[in-house]
Amino acid sequence: MSNISSFPGQEEESAGKRINRTLRHRSLTRLYRISLVILVVAAVLIAYLIYEKTKVYDSFSTVSSVPRTEINGVTLAEFNGSVLSYSKDGAGAVDGSGKLLWNQTFDMQNPMASVCGETAAFADYGGSTVYIQTAGGYSGTVTTDKPIHKISVSDKGYVVAILEDSNVTWIYLYDINGNVIAYIRTTMEKFGYPVDVDISPSGELLAVSYYNVDINDIKSSVAFYNFGSVGQNKIDNYVSGFNYSDTLVPLVRFLDDKTVFSLSADQLSIYEGEHQPKSIADVFATDEVLAVYYGRDAIGIIYRNASLDNKYKLVIYDNSGKAVSAKEFDFDYTGVSFGNGNYILYGDTNVFISTCTGDAKFEGNYPSPIKLAIPTGVASKYIFVTTDSIDTVEFK
Repeated sequence: MSNISSFPGQEEESAGKRINRTLRHRSLTRLYRISLVILVVAAVLIAYLIYEKTKVYDSFSTVSSVPRTEINGVTLAEFNGSVLSYSKDGAGAVDGSGKLLWNQTFDMQNPMASVCGETAAFADYGGSTVYIQTAGGYSGTVTTDKPIHKISVSDKGYVVAILEDSNVTWIYLYDINGNVIAYIRTTMEKFGYPVDVDISPSGELLAVSYYNVDINDIKSSVAFYNFGSVGQNKIDNYVSGFNYSDTLVPLVRFLDDKTVFSLSADQLSIYEGEHQPKSIADVFATDEVLAVYYGRDAIGIIYRNASLDNKYKLVIYDNSGKAVSAKEFDFDYTGVSFGNGNYILYGDTNVFISTCTGDAKFEGNYPSPIKLAIPTGVASKYIFVTTDSIDTVEFK
């Protein structure tokens, strides 16, 4: 008979392996459960997004309504999901429930406004003061020593202003506290006349549209200036520019920090680049351009339509300049607003809602003429400002 014996520590090693196997099994089980939960949540989210994208509304209800008084001379605009109004006497913002978010008084003859994200700026054409207001409640001013021709504000509160002088036009950049960051001296001989200006949300890039006329030629140019590290060693911070013959480019706008578009009577141009923009697309118009609206990822241009059935045609372009959808219509439009991958076209009591790619979601009438339509964080809900109320409306 032989005796069987184990080496010292063998039983302890076997027990340790069993414990490790148990712990490993529990860890794998926990991982499988977490993965299953993630997959289920992802599946539900994808299903919801598909449902929202393909959902067609056939009715709506008013979730809430607060009275408002229509005042002559007041201009309405969207400000960070709220209703902005401004006039010669001042500006203010209210939310969908009618709650006053902020109020700014001033005295102007020809007020101008610029809005970007959570910041708004106001100035009087020919005046010398820019009033800045943020959604967080901060208010400040910029004081200039020359008459203001045009302003633009960034989300971070940087303000760019075109200032008139006798034979020179100046472009000044200020921070939110009114301090001068930089300036550009422009003349007709060297640059042309700056007809429009816009600043990126971050405040790093500046886009300027110039117009120049001489004896033999009429031309425009779009110039970009970088006030970050890339532009520090450039003359006047100039980093890129593009020329256009026989046309005026009256509009240049940033969609985000790296995407810009310009628009003339016959051409839409797209530029891309966070530090040194390059031209990526030119779209040539064959019909008369009547109006332009834009969101973060889309541009909507209303053309005069050649069709006898509908006076107008709205074409939606993505941020690469590709036409992704079109809508012919016959009612007199008030505006187009973008949000949640959709757009809403409205005029008088007419309402048309569609995805930007062309899937119609609603077409009908609202009981009162709509002055302003603001998308909310929920794709099916909008804030409608009418002559006598601010309504939160849910489509079903």
